[in-house]
Amino acid sequence: METTTVKNAIERALVDGHLSHAESNYIKRVMYVGGTVTPEECGLWRELQDKIWKGEISLRD
Repeated sequence: METTTVKNAIERALVDGHLSHAESNYIKRVMYVGGTVTPEECGLWRELQDKIWKGEISLRD
């Protein structure tokens, strides 16, 4: 899967500043479409996690 596709999925999910469980699952499905997650995709996921830890993004159901 192209990194831009994963990046776009993350950006769409975070438009409202929140990340739902469904949005998180969707991003992971997009990442695993090709069967292998690239280092670039892992980096995008880590950036997302960092934003959550810093409180820039909140989690919701």
